[in-house]
Amino acid sequence: MTRSYLVECYWPGITTAAYAETVDRLASAAVATDDADARFLDSLLVPVDEVVFYRFSGQSATAVERLCAHAGLRFHRILEYVTAAPAPHPA
Repeated sequence: MTRSYLVECYWPGITTAAYAETVDRLASAAVATDDADARFLDSLLVPVDEVVFYRFSGQSATAVERLCAHAGLRFHRILEYVTAAPAPHPA
C-alpha cells in the first residue's frame, strides 16, 4: 500500500534559489535511484517561517528517508499524512 509522507526541513536563511536547487536534486535522485518504493511529489516553501515541506508517496518512511539521503537532503522529521476533499455539492 502506498502512503503519503511529509518531510519537514527547518532552513534558516533559505533562498528561493537554494530551494529550487533542492527540488531539482530530489527529482534527479528519484530518477537516478529508480526506486519505486518512494516518489517525490512536490514541495512548499514558507519563507517567513524558514521551513520547507516536501511531499512524497511511498511504501514506508524508510523508503522516503533513503531517497532524501540520496539527494543529500537534511531534514528534521518525516510524518505520515492523510488527505480529504469535500464532497461535491449538487448545483
